[in-house]
Order: sequence, then structure tokens, then C-alpha cells
Amino acid sequence: MTAARVVLAGGVLGTLELLFRCKSEGTLPGLSSALGKRVRTNSEAITAVLSADEDVDLTRGPAISSDFLANDYTHVTQNRVPPSYWFMKLYASPLVDGGKPLRRALRTLAEFVAHPLRSTVSQRTRKGWHKRVTLISTMQSLDNQMCLEWGRDVFTGFKPGLRSRLVASQRAPTYIPEANQAARAFAQASGGLAANSFIESVLNMSVTAHILGGCCIGPSPEQGVVDANCQVYGYPGLYVVDGSAIPANVGVNPSLTITAMAERAMAVFV
Repeated sequence: MTAARVVLAGGVLGTLELLFRCKSEGTLPGLSSALGKRVRTNSEAITAVLSADEDVDLTRGPAISSDFLANDYTHVTQNRVPPSYWFMKLYASPLVDGGKPLRRALRTLAEFVAHPLRSTVSQRTRKGWHKRVTLISTMQSLDNQMCLEWGRDVFTGFKPGLRSRLVASQRAPTYIPEANQAARAFAQASGGLAANSFIESVLNMSVTAHILGGCCIGPSPEQGVVDANCQVYGYPGLYVVDGSAIPANVGVNPSLTITAMAERAMAVFV
């Protein structure tokens, strides 16, 4: 099949996997070296509060029901979840503060051992988890990032695939104090149980629901993969129109930003 124009909108992971594969296999060898750079986590942390009322149903209503600005760069939203999000209860761990990863991990494990009934471990088998939980997404517009690259390792099954790489000087956060503060305040007001994600608190890995970037807009092929019209440098007629083109942490749910960028790209799509 041939086409004068192709629009790629596979989301960050789908778009990057396809473009890296095309570059590696030689169908798009001229793609910018910026591919996979400046991947953003929206500088995000996800906490949760589980209601003590086993009969409550919090699922009715919009997915994002309220929000507020904790400070000039921190945006907090309250989220409902559908039944398909049941797996997220497996990530739950006690709410533990601390910016030093090893100390926080040890304190989290100690909390599991010292208070097993109070900890979120005991909540994982409770009925109606998705009806009782409130997810709190804390996002920031601060400048931090990671990279995705193409290679083989144990996590790709030793087959070519996407691998993440830290950017030491601008590492995405695994602990955001405002996130824990919001969860603790919500739990105190509602009588619920606040939780972190053990991926963050024990494994010291960033968690995000809004991965962005990696195929960023830039003023030149050296600084971006697509131009201001979302057209891929070096390949006229090939466009990337999804969150992977966003070059920065927006600090809010990015759905409207992605929509606006898509509308603009289509407006100049002649």
C-alpha cells in the first residue's frame, strides 16, 4: 500500500515502538536521533484512598470529579475508576513519606510487617475495591524526563523492544510530597485508608498515567522528530499526532492538549 500522507497516532509507546522498528529495520533510516529523547512522565505520582465502607459505590459520575492547584506547579485531581482497573490494587503499599529512596523503601517494608492488618495488603482481597477507591493523580509542570531506546534485555524477552533509561541530572520523581499530603488529607476527611504505589515507594520507579514525549516537536531535526506542524523531519507526508509530540510536562491531564495539537495539525494538513 502507498499513500501521499500517513498520520501516526499510536500513543507514546505504540508510536515509538513502530518508529524505532522502522529505523532499525531500514524502512525509515533517516529518523532524527532525537527519537526516544525527552520522554515525560508528566512529573506525576499516583496515590489512593480506600473507603472503609464496603457498601459505598464511588464509580458514578465523571472520571475526574474535582481538582485543585496545590502550588504554582502542582495540580491534583480526584479520579474514579472502572472495574477494569482492579489490577491497581496490587500496587498498593502503605503511605510513607521520604525523599531518600532506600530509607523510604525500608520504612515501607517495616510498615507492612508491623501493621499487616492496617496496611493495604489486607485490603487487596476486600470486595468492591474499584467501587471504594479514589485515585489521586498529582502532576507537576517541573522539568524532568527519561529516555526510551531500542534494544534487548530481560524485560524485552531478549528481543528488540523499547527500554527505558534514566536521565541522571533530570530524573523523573518517585516521591512528590504534595501527593502524599493530598492523600493523607483526603483519608482523614473521609475516614479512608491512604496508600502509595510500591513501584514508587519500594522499587524507586516513576509511575505515570500520562506518558508524553519521545517524538517531540522541535525547531530542527537535531532538537526534535517532528516540526511545528507535526510532520516528521526528512519524511514529507508522514505525521505524528499524539502525546508523543508533546515536548514538556504539562502538569495537567494532557487529553485537551493532545486534542488541541491534533486540531491544529489537521488545520494545516493540506
